[in-house]
Amino acid sequence: MKDRIKKYMDYKSISAGELASLLEVQRSNISHILNGRNMPGAAFIEKFLVCFPDLNARWLLTGKGEMTSDTQMASESVVMPPKEVVKPLIIEQKTDLADNSKKDKPISKIVLLFEDGTFIDYGKK
Repeated sequence: MKDRIKKYMDYKSISAGELASLLEVQRSNISHILNGRNMPGAAFIEKFLVCFPDLNARWLLTGKGEMTSDTQMASESVVMPPKEVVKPLIIEQKTDLADNSKKDKPISKIVLLFEDGTFIDYGKK
C-alpha cells in the first residue's frame, strides 16, 4: 500500500509534510508509512480517503482498478477548510461543597460538541 500512497502523492504533487498537514497527523507518521516501517491504520486510511474523494478506495487497498474514481475530481486540488476557532464554553455545575470526592480525580476524556452535530474527542491513548 505504501507504493500506492507514494504514487498518489506524486500524482497530486504533494510532499510528505503537506500530506501530514492535510491529514492532521504527525510528519513522522507519514515517514514511517512511506519507508515501510508502519502499515497505515484504519484511521489513517479513512482520513486519506475523506481528504481525497477522487481516490479509488479499492485501488488504494488492493491495487485493483483505476487510481482515481472520477477524472474530473482528480484534476481538482484539495483545499481543506480553515479550522474552526473553538470558543470555550464554561458550564457551571452546582455541587455539594462538602463532597470533594471528584476534586482530585484525573480527567480521562474531553469532548467538544459543535452546533452542526460534529464533535472532537480528546481522550487518553
